[in-house]
Amino acid sequence: MRNLRIIIIFFIVAGTSFNAHCQTRKDSAYTHRYFNLFQEYEYTDPAKARVYVDSGLYYAKRTKSDQLIGKGYMYMGWLYQDLSQFNKSNDYFYKSLAYLKRAGDQQGVADAYGNIGNSYLDLHEFRKSLDYQLLSLETNENIIRSKKATEIERQNAEIGRTYALHNIGDIYQEIGMYEKALEYEWRSVHYELEPNNLEGVGISYTTLATIHKEMGHVDSAKYYFDKAIELFESDEVDAPYNYAIALHEYSTMKDAQLSDNDRDEMLMQVLSIRDEIGDIDGIVKVYLDIAEFKFDDLTTDSLSELLENSYHLITESGDELDHHQEQYFRVYSHYNSKIGKYNKAYFALSNYLELKAVSDEKRRTHDLIAKDIRFELETKHFNDSLMIENSFAQERAKHNEEIARIQNIVYLSVIGFIILIVTLILIIGANRRRKKVNLMLSEKNELIEEQKAIVEEKNESISDSINYAKRLQSAILPTKEQINRFFPNSFLFFRPKDVVSGDFYWFETIGNDHFVAVADCTGHGVPGAMVSVVCSNALNRSLNEFELRNTNEILDKTRDIVIETIGKSGQGVADGMDIALVRIQKSEKRIQFSGAHNSLWIVRPINRINHEELDIETGSIGLVEIKGDKQPVGLFTQMKPFTLHEFHYEQGDRIFMTSDGYADQFGGDDGKKYKSRPLKRYLMEIQQLKMDEQGGMLEANYENWRGDYEQIDDVCFFGIELS
Repeated sequence: MRNLRIIIIFFIVAGTSFNAHCQTRKDSAYTHRYFNLFQEYEYTDPAKARVYVDSGLYYAKRTKSDQLIGKGYMYMGWLYQDLSQFNKSNDYFYKSLAYLKRAGDQQGVADAYGNIGNSYLDLHEFRKSLDYQLLSLETNENIIRSKKATEIERQNAEIGRTYALHNIGDIYQEIGMYEKALEYEWRSVHYELEPNNLEGVGISYTTLATIHKEMGHVDSAKYYFDKAIELFESDEVDAPYNYAIALHEYSTMKDAQLSDNDRDEMLMQVLSIRDEIGDIDGIVKVYLDIAEFKFDDLTTDSLSELLENSYHLITESGDELDHHQEQYFRVYSHYNSKIGKYNKAYFALSNYLELKAVSDEKRRTHDLIAKDIRFELETKHFNDSLMIENSFAQERAKHNEEIARIQNIVYLSVIGFIILIVTLILIIGANRRRKKVNLMLSEKNELIEEQKAIVEEKNESISDSINYAKRLQSAILPTKEQINRFFPNSFLFFRPKDVVSGDFYWFETIGNDHFVAVADCTGHGVPGAMVSVVCSNALNRSLNEFELRNTNEILDKTRDIVIETIGKSGQGVADGMDIALVRIQKSEKRIQFSGAHNSLWIVRPINRINHEELDIETGSIGLVEIKGDKQPVGLFTQMKPFTLHEFHYEQGDRIFMTSDGYADQFGGDDGKKYKSRPLKRYLMEIQQLKMDEQGGMLEANYENWRGDYEQIDDVCFFGIELS
């Protein structure tokens, strides 16, 4: 009887365990089913997607599988990210990371890092976003290198690696570090080409195109848009959403050299794709872009229909499409003004201006955050490069000492061998001596060649490090294309003494006002370049963060920031800069100037120059010099507020700013300095030339004067013809 009870209990326990196992398998199946349905409806029907992800997470929790629960929280994060509720999505992604770590799912952890990085990008927390994307990249690469990983695990990690590289490129693009963005995007393309992931390649080509579009590189942007569209139109790729993005970005690019028919066809095709996949947000954007780009070509009925459709979709969506309202009210105001309904036009304009004020404030905040992060990253890369350079220099010194020690040993060995050989001559004769000498010389040459190779390798590494530092410093300098966009009649002669420079030029635009400067920082080479980064950032902060506009106030605040920044070292360093800073107010045809040691030269018709102001005259034109204050932008014993000079200009007036590197250069037959007065005379001699030709002549004159003499300082010379 007792044995029978034991048997009955055994079958009850076994049955309970079996039922529990079956239930877990059912719950797991339901979980996967609902997660798949969520992904199917994520973009087309958010309401259904919400139901499916809730159900999937419920069953995932019943399975008590950390991995499934982690995936459920990941999908919840995606859902709230799609709804633009980024703080909520961030919370769910962190929960996902905790469960996936507990499950030991390394690929899931890598994906969770990437999701958190994306959510921080949505929140404009760029530093955190970059940190988590780098963690995602590192985790994926660890899986790829792992000997324990299966082939499937490596393939998934390779896909994750390309996503991480692409996301890092997005971050650098968002904060305006376009060269770094291009670097990571190209790495992403490289890894997508290996497994022939053509959809990924197309997405990366589109991103490369949009980066070049933002940089104003029209030809490069067009090249990559064409490559992306060619891939998306092929039979091998089925990616309508990404195809629509490429067409839309291309069709709305200025100076794209597209015919009206080509642009119309692209926009119609984008609209068709967006409609087919149910992308309401994309449809509204296309409607408004067509209305704006084709405003003068469309009939009032067509414009009215586009605007009505846009308004209907925006209002029907709750608040999900509110971000389109600014563009809608801008076009709607223009439309009502066109048809003579001025009350409605005024109403729409008022709404547009209110929304624009909010978006401008957000954009300013975003730009300030991005500039701070960009400066932090550039400074970090720059300092890392200097640390690497110093490390290589120390390593090279050690190698040189080792080479000298080895050479001494070699030389002593040579002497010993020679003495030995001389002794052996008496015993074994000349033939034996000759063989020993040849052997000794061969070993010596091999050893010297090995040490020479080591030295050359280290020198090459140091050169690479400094060249990288140059690329980082170049990030603070505006491109010639940016300057020519506003001042097509201008030139820039920039010649660093070393690979990196203590001189720099600066250009910023706020509304209709343009700020231009030529600065000469303490020292040159690497020390001067470090000071230039500090000074350039101080100018940017004075203009953008403190919103100063008068040139004297900008220099006063810049001096405070430079002293504060450099003073943090506690070394009493008196580094700073000499500078000529100009504010050009085109709308009022007015110029402000303030300077620290450096002057502003103005060339204009002589009948518009007071006799006491005239410095040099040539025919009908003369040169006026407005001198800067005799104090630097930096720590100084007798600091005082900088002076503000203001005057009107007329079209055709020319202004020039230069550092002292040109005038101080030794050269000529007697090896003397060029000096400022002869430089002004030469500048006046070439005033009949166009501005870009003047820049070429100044550069040729400098080289001719310098001849075989060494360049002693950085040179920066900036000229602008005002319009």
